Amino acid sequence: MNIPAIYYILSAVYLPLWLFAMLQAYRYRRVQKLIKNAEERGMQPNTPLPGMSIVLTTHDQVDELRRHLPLFLEQDYPGNYELIVADMNSKDETRDYLESMQGRYPHLHVSLLPDTVRNISPIQLALTLGIRSACHDWIVLTQADCHPASPAWLRRLGETCAQNPKREIVLGRTRFTGGKGWQGLRCRFFRTWQQMLHLPYAQRYRAYRADVGNLCYRRSLFLRHKGFADNSTLLLGATDIMVNRNSTRANTAVCLHPDAVVLQDTPRSTRWWKEERLFFMETRRHFAHGAFYRLQYFTSVSLTWLFTLATVGTVLTDALLLHDYKASVVAAVLWLVHAVFRAVCFNKGAKAMGEASFFPLLPLLLHLVPLWDTAAWLRWRVTPRRMFRKKFI
Repeated sequence: MNIPAIYYILSAVYLPLWLFAMLQAYRYRRVQKLIKNAEERGMQPNTPLPGMSIVLTTHDQVDELRRHLPLFLEQDYPGNYELIVADMNSKDETRDYLESMQGRYPHLHVSLLPDTVRNISPIQLALTLGIRSACHDWIVLTQADCHPASPAWLRRLGETCAQNPKREIVLGRTRFTGGKGWQGLRCRFFRTWQQMLHLPYAQRYRAYRADVGNLCYRRSLFLRHKGFADNSTLLLGATDIMVNRNSTRANTAVCLHPDAVVLQDTPRSTRWWKEERLFFMETRRHFAHGAFYRLQYFTSVSLTWLFTLATVGTVLTDALLLHDYKASVVAAVLWLVHAVFRAVCFNKGAKAMGEASFFPLLPLLLHLVPLWDTAAWLRWRVTPRRMFRKKFI
């Protein structure tokens, strides 16, 4: 094979790959368009809002409750709502604090776990007791380290729930806040990047997973499918599995208005990061659907490295075989154009989601995603399955 033939083959492979990479980069703007559409719809003043029951789980988090609980209790919600704190046998001052708050807020209720919890994950039992004790059909699941970004948070969720009587699941958005350093940057970027993929997917098809810090779920749907019965011993991830198995295109919606965001304290420890990634590898094994989403995810993850390696291969082939460096210059320019275009699309989507720009570290972060996933998968492969389940006593 002569050199011109090699040159044409490289061009025929590289240019289509570049076009595909540009198309993938543009998809980061889908969430920006969805958020813009949600903002333009505005408040619906005449919409009858359903009763809402917020179920908040906590364990030894009295400091977080002091900061966040009033923000949940003082929502500007025209309809009826209650807040149920599902306490998982806290040993700190949580119960004393909750008792003092109940005197000020009559719509605050507390659900306590039995002293001895057997054969079920404590967080699943806490959620089950909280949901079963709820007065309203619409349940909003959240956590003690979360708080609403706006007094209109519950109203935005309620409007989305009320727009269609067939809706049974409404996905909200959660954003990390307060994190500093590499840990904060990594957590904020990875959650933002994942939400850019799975929230538009849920809007168009059905939910692949959910964020337990901001999730609306019908109590009747929970009871109809016997709650967490099928995965009662899993330590973590049962809520994701429940949403994945019960979500359909007809019963699922996404609430992306900026007022409907929940802010979550960024974990300071890298241990949280490792465990979250590890447990999700086990969680997704129990999903009922998601092959198409997994294909999109894999394509988005692998394309970053594939395009970079193709660029390096083109440059090296041109330098070692052709010696005219024309292909090298073209490949370098195309890679730079793609990197700039991808950064613009990604950061516009991130800005719409309330995040700061990730430039100039965005190329590095995107190249690290498959490495993070691979490391979590390898840890999952060597971890005994019993580590993901509650130990029976």
